Amino acid sequence: MKRLRFALTAALALASSAALAEQVPTPMEVLGHDMGEDRYVVSYSDTVRYWQRLAASSDRIRLVDIGPTVEKRRQMMVIVSSPENLALLETYRDISERLGRAENLTDEQARQLAEKGKAVVWVDGGIHSSETLTHSAIVQQVYDLVSSDDPEAKRIRDNVIVLFAADNPDGQELVANWYMRHANPADREADFESLPKLYHPYVGHDLNRDFYMAQMPETQNITRILFRQWRPQLVMNQHQTGPAGTVVFIPPFRDPFNFNFDPLVMTSLEEVGAAMQSRLLSEGKRGGTSRSGAHYDTWYNGNLRSVSYFHNAIGILTETIGKPIPMDIELVPERQLPASHQPAPIAPGKWHIGQSLQYSLTLNRAVLSHAAANREKLLFNIYRMGANSIARGSTDHWTMTPRRIAEMHAASAAAGAKPVPTRTRGSSSIAPVHYDQIMRAPENRDARAYVIDPGQRDYPTAIRFLNALIRLGVDVDQANAPFVANGKRFPVGTLFVRTAQAYRPHILDMFEPQDYPENFEYPGGPPIPPADATGYTPAFQMGVNFDRVLDAIIVPSTRISAPLDAPSGRIRGKGRAGFLADHGANNSFVLSNRLLKAGQQVFWLTEPRTVADGPSERGALWIPASPVSERIVADAVHSLGINVERVNTPPREEKLPLRLPRIALADTYGGLMPTGWMRWIFDQFEFPVTLVYPQQLENRDLNRDFDAVILPHGAFTMAAGRADDDGMFRGRSNARQPAPKDIPLEYHPWLGQITADSTMPQIDRYVQQGGTLIALGGSAQAVVQALELPLADAVAETVDGRSARPPRHRFYVPGALIQTTTDPSSPIAYGLPQHIDLFFEDSPVWAPIAGAADLKSPVRFADTPALRSGWAHGLERLRDAAAVVQYPRGKGGITLFGPEIALRGQTHGAFKLLFNAMYLSAMDQQKAGVGSGLKGAMSSTLRDRQAARPTG
Repeated sequence: MKRLRFALTAALALASSAALAEQVPTPMEVLGHDMGEDRYVVSYSDTVRYWQRLAASSDRIRLVDIGPTVEKRRQMMVIVSSPENLALLETYRDISERLGRAENLTDEQARQLAEKGKAVVWVDGGIHSSETLTHSAIVQQVYDLVSSDDPEAKRIRDNVIVLFAADNPDGQELVANWYMRHANPADREADFESLPKLYHPYVGHDLNRDFYMAQMPETQNITRILFRQWRPQLVMNQHQTGPAGTVVFIPPFRDPFNFNFDPLVMTSLEEVGAAMQSRLLSEGKRGGTSRSGAHYDTWYNGNLRSVSYFHNAIGILTETIGKPIPMDIELVPERQLPASHQPAPIAPGKWHIGQSLQYSLTLNRAVLSHAAANREKLLFNIYRMGANSIARGSTDHWTMTPRRIAEMHAASAAAGAKPVPTRTRGSSSIAPVHYDQIMRAPENRDARAYVIDPGQRDYPTAIRFLNALIRLGVDVDQANAPFVANGKRFPVGTLFVRTAQAYRPHILDMFEPQDYPENFEYPGGPPIPPADATGYTPAFQMGVNFDRVLDAIIVPSTRISAPLDAPSGRIRGKGRAGFLADHGANNSFVLSNRLLKAGQQVFWLTEPRTVADGPSERGALWIPASPVSERIVADAVHSLGINVERVNTPPREEKLPLRLPRIALADTYGGLMPTGWMRWIFDQFEFPVTLVYPQQLENRDLNRDFDAVILPHGAFTMAAGRADDDGMFRGRSNARQPAPKDIPLEYHPWLGQITADSTMPQIDRYVQQGGTLIALGGSAQAVVQALELPLADAVAETVDGRSARPPRHRFYVPGALIQTTTDPSSPIAYGLPQHIDLFFEDSPVWAPIAGAADLKSPVRFADTPALRSGWAHGLERLRDAAAVVQYPRGKGGITLFGPEIALRGQTHGAFKLLFNAMYLSAMDQQKAGVGSGLKGAMSSTLRDRQAARPTG
């Protein structure tokens, strides 16, 4: 009887599954296209429409709205699992979240939860919207998992909860609509180089560099799911395209990996990568590569995939070849030799996007099958890593870094010992005493907490930094009583971050300098470029003052896990003449912009002045009282955290009157990411700007319409404008543009390039007649060349009569933070501390040549340049070099920023330089400090050093 009942139950289940499979619509039935079809790109709206049809026809899928995008679309996430699991979805979400948080659990309790729970896997696509294979992949992968009833699919649904999401809905819609604008498939393009603008409304490709700051709405939506609500164990981030001569890159990755995260995350990644490669080979799919097969590594924290490691999740990257039209797999002879990183090379030949889709389905099944087979282990291991982090943050702990290794060798050498070579090439052994001497030195301990200085000059920016941590799943504590740390007394309300949290690796990476290892192809040889920045510490970039506390903080506190509002500022005094406001907070520019837009007066004071018990510094804002200014100032104190002081009499010292600057921000057809980031920054700080393109720069009356023209990095290039082209990806590397006949008429005014022959003479005329040119990064160096300014590359050397930067094995700074010194007397440096950390990535820096007497260098590197975070080889060459230059030209002036002070919206500590320069452009040039009559002349030390630099 039992056998009969079981047989009937099984038969009913099979019949039900067959019926479900019949009623689940295919993409063709809903959208009229197969995924993987040549010359077809699926839009985001069609993706959601298809998912909605699946949800209406199946109880294996649920749609969740995770938040808005920049363009106010709704970003949707699809959850796929068994009906039984979906019925208990909140229970399983809670288990995953508790294990990922790892607090208040014993190992035994964690094992019980792991036994009860379901593995959670995040699968995404489309963060780079021109990588259209991934759009099709997440549609087809959802269909496969919802409709399939093979034993593997059932096992996955029973044991895994899969979160599918489109990362960049606005970009996907743009790319699909642009590509599909031609009704005839034969007229559709081979690629997406004709796109008229960035495929994210602000930041384009850099959306996948925003994952430790989470500044964009889309990254905020995603990080909230990943690191607050669900805490998945695996994060599968799908990309296109693979390395030349292969089909797909999969984990594991080449070294270095970041020293902060738990080693278990790396060994777990190796397991998943092996499962993926083995699955490809078992299905006869050749051409997979890993490790040294591509440049990807696990150092940088800002990618969706890599940020997962700092949160104890296994981040999986796939990079698969393919184009909308058939393409050829290239013949790269070196790719034809089997090796550990490419076990099964693939022969060159014709390739269709549909074949790439099949690879993506195979890899998706491999990852989900691994999760199903290792459900309990994955759940327990994410707890184990979190518990390890909590333990490390609760006691004395030391992190090994290249600096500590160098210190051990130095200690051994100082003791007169000679290292003993080992059988491992490039290593040697020394006396074990040096391990304890260095790695157990009390001063070398990891921090137990980071205390935010409540009295720092730009406290609202410190709150922005803490909010970035909070969005990434880090909790902040607020003291409920005064306490002492590092011998300093902190008041009630002080904010601090304990490292005894599951996400301790992320906390350390946000506060501590990145100690990137020296990485050369061979001793004395060229360096191996990193995948992205080597040093990026956000606390340094944002100019946050904090205390690094090595012992436990004992104080009652309130845990904060939701973003903080800007703290209310304070108003001192009862004067009626007007207000003094501090220049030190970036939000002071928001206040200035609001006042000026309302027709109110604002001035800068040129002499040092104390405001609301702050430091005595130049640049304080003077705001005459009026009913309108009273209202705006009061609101700014409350909402922006501005400190002001009421005074009875107007200041007597010299005042620089402000006017709302009229800013032209250069862009080009296709969009520049640095321009997009600057647009975002200006929107946050309420600066009105106008986008201008090369045709407008050449034909518009610039002096009539604009006080300043800004050329971001990448807007203008010339030969030898930069030393290298293998650094961080900053956008399209070519200047190809479509023919006018191939694009809609509305985009024709965007075509063209900024050139030395056509554009720069017009810009120079604009400057000579009173305008201001502000140029950043590579554009700044190109301006120096095009206008023949009296500046030389401060790190260049002369060989055979030709000046050029040294080869990379002698000078190489691939994205690092370097300390600079500011001139407080210069208006462009108002509000800044004496030292700021600037992001340097093969950036221009200058020394004067003959005729440079009127140059000002308000920001320069020290005699002994200080590396603050990352890797810098040959750093001494920056000694006393100018990082910022102001140059009077005719009735106007030119301001050059070498290091990029607006990089990826992260460099808040340097924003004042740009904002001050913009306001100065609307002043008389002589008063603004660009003319020859003010202080700040170029260092004679630098001029002498440039003249004496040896050649060769």
